Amino acid sequence: MAVILIDAFHYLGHEAAKRPIFLLISSVLLGGLYFIYLDFLKTWLKRPSHFSQRSLLARFTTPKFDAPLVELKPGETYREVLARGSATYPDRPYKIKHFPDEIIILPSKCVDDIKTNAQSTLSFQESSYDFFIGEFTGITGHEQATATLIRRDVGRLLDQVYEIVQDAALNAILEEIGPCEGLQLPISNCHYAGQYTEILSFLEWTEIVLFPRIVKMIIRISQRVFVGERLSKDPDWLQAIQDCTGGAFSSVPKLWRIHWLFRPFVAWSLPQLRAIRKHRAKATTLLRPILEERLEAMKDPKFKPPPDLIQLVIDGSPNNKGNSLDYQVSAQIGTGRAALFTTASTVYHLLYDLCLRPEYIEPLRQEALEVGEVSMTRANVAKLAKLDSFIREAQRFNKFMLVGTIRKVVKPLKIATGETLPAGVICGLDTHTIHFDRSPLKNPYEFDGYRYYNMRSEPGNEQKFQAVTSGPDHLVFGYGTQACPGRFFAIHEAKVVVARILRNYEFKLKDPPKEPSVLNGLDGILNKVDPTVKFVFKHR
Repeated sequence: MAVILIDAFHYLGHEAAKRPIFLLISSVLLGGLYFIYLDFLKTWLKRPSHFSQRSLLARFTTPKFDAPLVELKPGETYREVLARGSATYPDRPYKIKHFPDEIIILPSKCVDDIKTNAQSTLSFQESSYDFFIGEFTGITGHEQATATLIRRDVGRLLDQVYEIVQDAALNAILEEIGPCEGLQLPISNCHYAGQYTEILSFLEWTEIVLFPRIVKMIIRISQRVFVGERLSKDPDWLQAIQDCTGGAFSSVPKLWRIHWLFRPFVAWSLPQLRAIRKHRAKATTLLRPILEERLEAMKDPKFKPPPDLIQLVIDGSPNNKGNSLDYQVSAQIGTGRAALFTTASTVYHLLYDLCLRPEYIEPLRQEALEVGEVSMTRANVAKLAKLDSFIREAQRFNKFMLVGTIRKVVKPLKIATGETLPAGVICGLDTHTIHFDRSPLKNPYEFDGYRYYNMRSEPGNEQKFQAVTSGPDHLVFGYGTQACPGRFFAIHEAKVVVARILRNYEFKLKDPPKEPSVLNGLDGILNKVDPTVKFVFKHR
């Protein structure tokens, strides 16, 4: 492209000597083309440096693995495809056709292969990068150091910020859900007292489309911890994080449907991805003075490191990369995406599930009230044992993806079936089979919100079966060394938010539920949130 433009400039320069007006027009046209070319180059994002190296051939071909192909039939969803495949091939791998090419579904006996192999052999991040088209969306495009410091230091950070999370949660809930005091109407002059009482009862409730408010709530809470009080109150910063998250994830199914040859041009023109580039530039402008002030303050011998992600990235990144503005922006946007996607969806489906099963609301409310108005430390949040059990059970029924523990094979790997997976293929497990069909749980198809509470009451199980605990039969947060490093913060945040909502509000669905889960829609193997569900709230 650049060579063509240079040749064009030489030709036009020769022509311009003959006709000056031609010079003016051609200069404008070529200048515009060059600007478009530079803008087009921004479509490609930097590939993380720790990823496995790919040959030119590997970029356009996928290694083949000899396994039965279970195809999508007309009218089917991938839910039916996986059910059929896992029933037909319970003890051997099979393949499904799905972006980026084929996904190998491993039998449950291979779960330890997922657990024990490090990312140098089976990589969660590389599979997610390919699956979510990270070269254009930026999803999971962070450097390894960012994930490492979150895994290593998030516990220490959480111990320092529990009061910050508690205060931020209370403020966010009160502002996003509001007083919900309904309409106070006089009843004394009513000639139809019975009917009026019924109407008044209805008007006591405030109707809310909840999901957008949950999103704003979680952004405010998480950003208070990640970037501190000043930026967490800046609406431009919060909007940038929200749009960088929503725009990236919403563009993925659109890009899946585009042939790889045309995908860069579609990615360049997609409004969601163009908006991300704009919001990243805005985030860079907003974070610059914060980072400069922090680096200057660190020169003071009496400096006390604030408990936030900015400082974690500065202290935990190699070769002073954390001092770089661009590196910090990437870390903040990447972590913000992960926190928002998992936690907002979790809180949303928890409240939906409570509305479907209102018999759990009062016992969980009483548990929250018994904990009392205390600092929500890790120890005090651990007292919400029934809520923790309800969360774990609700997660078992509400999966973000139909295929769990997804991995890209970096090096050839012999699996438990005796077969060898070639480098370059993507594999995973059918979570429904793991969580239900082959589950060791008693009555696994029955929702029991106290299931894990009762299991933990048995001697020796006190620290097991928690919402953050992964295992061979519970893959919500992955499994093994590559399990989600942010799950401790996400579940802590979800517990604090749900407990506070239970304490402050009565709530229910406005209309009878049409679906057993608010995560019931599908884009391929991705479960989609229905953001339109209406709730009604009333202040207690």
